[in-house]
Amino acid sequence: MSVRSFPETRHEPEKRILLIPVILIGVGVTLMYLHESLRFIGILLSLTGVLTVFLVGVVFADIWAASHRTQDIIRAREQLQRELQAEHESDPFLDTLDEPDSE
Repeated sequence: MSVRSFPETRHEPEKRILLIPVILIGVGVTLMYLHESLRFIGILLSLTGVLTVFLVGVVFADIWAASHRTQDIIRAREQLQRELQAEHESDPFLDTLDEPDSE
């Protein structure tokens, strides 16, 4: 059993997720100044945006770290494959026609 980073992806995480708190804060402030009856909802949305900054930042950092770990694992695996292939090709006395003993 091997340890895999989660999520296993070859792509960098998109930075659009970082816009969620900014949009919440912007909509909240707009509702606060738009009309007096919408002020309470605007304040709630702005506070939700402020609290979401931490949550989105932590999730993005985790996905970013997992992506870099996965890239490092892929590079190491490719390097190992190249070394094994070069070692296999450089051995002139390697007999590939012999069948392994099945005893």
